[in-house]
Amino acid sequence: MKIFILLCITNILSAYCVTFNVDITNIDAPEGNYALLMNGSWNGWGLGYELEQTSEGGFFSGTFCGFNNGDYQYVHSLTGEFDSWSGWGEVGNPPLGSSCDFNPNDSYQNYGFTINNGDVIIPLNSWNCCGTNNCSNWDGCNAGSIRTDDSYLYGRFEVRMKSADGDGIVSSFFTYNTDWENNLGNLNWNEIDIEMTGNRDSSVQFTTHHPGDPNSWSYGEIIDIEYNPHFEFHEYAFEWTPNSIKWFIDSQLVYQQTETIVDDLNLSQKIIMNIWPAIWESWVGEWDEEDTPKHSYYDYVRYYEYVPGYGNYGTENNFQLVWEDNLDFFNNNIWEDNSSGSFEGNLCSFTPLNTNFYNGYLVLSLTDIDENIECNQVNGDINTDGNLDVIDIVSIIELILSEGQNPEGICQLLAIDTDCNQSVDILDIVQLVAIIIN
Repeated sequence: MKIFILLCITNILSAYCVTFNVDITNIDAPEGNYALLMNGSWNGWGLGYELEQTSEGGFFSGTFCGFNNGDYQYVHSLTGEFDSWSGWGEVGNPPLGSSCDFNPNDSYQNYGFTINNGDVIIPLNSWNCCGTNNCSNWDGCNAGSIRTDDSYLYGRFEVRMKSADGDGIVSSFFTYNTDWENNLGNLNWNEIDIEMTGNRDSSVQFTTHHPGDPNSWSYGEIIDIEYNPHFEFHEYAFEWTPNSIKWFIDSQLVYQQTETIVDDLNLSQKIIMNIWPAIWESWVGEWDEEDTPKHSYYDYVRYYEYVPGYGNYGTENNFQLVWEDNLDFFNNNIWEDNSSGSFEGNLCSFTPLNTNFYNGYLVLSLTDIDENIECNQVNGDINTDGNLDVIDIVSIIELILSEGQNPEGICQLLAIDTDCNQSVDILDIVQLVAIIIN
């Protein structure tokens, strides 16, 4: 059943038509019902035109009108039951720098076309290909994300975390309004961010995103710090009230926005954490798709209700603790992990498989699509017999002696890397021995 109603807008004076053709026989089609979309710049990279399947062989085509003279860029997108019809479940791009890469001088892998007083027919492209033969060897990437079941209006939001290093990568802790009302568009936008970008080793970014018509707007600051957020755990927090938003690092106030900036941030928001590679090189640097896996680590999250005059914590004791999660396991009373799809500017797709719990930490991973990360809630049980014991310690020592810092797989590394430094050494053995003794 189709859920995308496509409008062919006709403008007799200046509108032209484009015919798209795509062949997906070179990939495995998603399970269940799905649709093939053309998501593009003509509507701000919103949900795009849906192509019709012209044969059982995986050929799709469609003609759509309403294009004025100018340049347009787009990507192929498969969406369906497998990604809850997000519109961005699996994205198909041309090989970077190929003749189908509309602007080979940027990092965007977008198809494109130019309208110049006439209709356009796009030649047949296979999935992730320029034509049917010049295809990308990169099948894509997966990333981890988690968010709360409940939304919160005002309060103090705390996290202790360590971000992922590497150009192009964003690690985050933020709040966001997910309850968008139909027909309001960007007037629904409410978001408060704590972000670390992997290309910066001595800063943290604090930003607010605000409603606007037709465009939302943002205000924020990159704050210099005296440590590397990718190598050390630190506590980050913000206090959100009707009058201000204040950001803290290790309980010290480092940045704030006043009422004249934040008075339109008045919608309930969910707490979200994610890791993802961004397309904006001027912000995050150029991402190397082979630089995987990457991980961001979260030690605990706390939410304090805003109760001015009745609290016992935070600025002027205006906040009171409602819940704390030490992230030892997935607590379905607090969190939901229906992460799927993607969003504009994100080069990966989110999957619950990349949201895991190890040794008392939530670990969000960014992996190549072929890297298996489904190994949740584990410790150093390297032989997977259900017990953490001296046999596991012996196995870990053998790994260190034989393979150095390269255990056999991602899950194995995360299971025994107790200090979250992405290497296995004597310190991990000491901590695992302590766990066994206790």
